[in-house]
Formats: sequence, structure tokens, C-alpha cells
Amino acid sequence: MKSPLHPLALLLPLLLACTPPPPAPKPQPRYTIGQPYEMDGVWSYPREDFALRETGLATVVPDPRPGRVTADGEIYDPVLLTAAHRTLQLPAILLVTNLENGLSLRVRVNDRGPAQPGRVVALSRRAAELLGVSAGGTQVAIAVDPDLSRSLSAGLPQPEAPRIAIETAPREAVQAESLAPPPGTQAAERVRQGRGPATVAAVAVEP
Repeated sequence: MKSPLHPLALLLPLLLACTPPPPAPKPQPRYTIGQPYEMDGVWSYPREDFALRETGLATVVPDPRPGRVTADGEIYDPVLLTAAHRTLQLPAILLVTNLENGLSLRVRVNDRGPAQPGRVVALSRRAAELLGVSAGGTQVAIAVDPDLSRSLSAGLPQPEAPRIAIETAPREAVQAESLAPPPGTQAAERVRQGRGPATVAAVAVEP
């Protein structure tokens, strides 16, 4: 005769079914440069540049929704002082100066953009508000803060350098072949041995 199941044994499958799955790991920011890419028909070539200075139009990041993952692995938040640049190493600290009102602000570049050709930087909604930058475009000057940028990148995981597989070239068997000595070799050998040059007899041929 089978013993009756314990009530807890009956409840266990229900408890497991109601247990929420563990939360997904939170994306972590990382230092990155990235490969060349195309955006809105324009190719960009990212590079490490701690001395970058540019002037041009700034705009506002067109997607204000929080929660998406940026190019360097951060979670985008429109209330933070962040920005997007097409070629800078990520993250980087950028000093942005509004040339129309003189206001300056340091922002953290953590994404790629602007998507519009002819714009030098795209600012988060909060950064744009503090600088007085409009979505239509405002003239700004940008300059990388080298010390802060290096300090920021030093504390982040660094990408591994790509390893290039170098295959050993196949080796073929070397075949030896005996060749006749070039002209003058015997005469040179006689001079080296101190026996003087060899004498060649001239034979006169009558016409």
C-alpha cells in the first residue's frame, strides 16, 4: 500500500512554477573603439584621440527612451549628461561649449552618433537643456578632456587585442645540382694560391 504524499510535495511544483526567473545580468560599461561603420550613408572610422577639438552643429539624441544599451555597454538615461560621437573612443569626457550663449558643460560620450550628417555631437536631453542646444542644431565647440578621459577608461575592462593567425609557409625540399665553375674561377684560384695567373698560348692563324 502506497503512503499518501506529503502536502508539501504537492505544493512544490506550484511554488517552482510561481518563482520568477533570476534577473538578467546588468550590462557593464567597457572601453571600446570599434570597427568602421556606416550610418545614414556616411562611413565613420573610430579611433583613439585624446586631443580632438571640433566645431560644428550639436543636436539632441533623437531617441529619448531610457533603458537601451549604448555602444560602450551602458544603459541610456536621458537625464544623465551624456553624448554621442561618431569616432571617439568610448567612453570619453568631452567639454562642450555653446558658441551662441557661452555656456560650457562636460559630458560623457558613450554612444555613436549623431545620425544626421554634418553634426559633430548629439547630446542627451538633459545636457542639451543645460547648454541651450536645440534639436535643430546649435553651433558648439567640443574638446576632449584628456586627463579625465584616460582616468575613466583606465578603470573599465579593456578589449583584447585581435590575434592574427600566422600559418607557417610550407617548406619544399631543396635540390642540389653541380654546376660548372664560371669563367675565370681557375685563374682566380691560382692567384689566391700565389702561383700567378695562368698563361694562355696564342695561336696565330695565317690568312
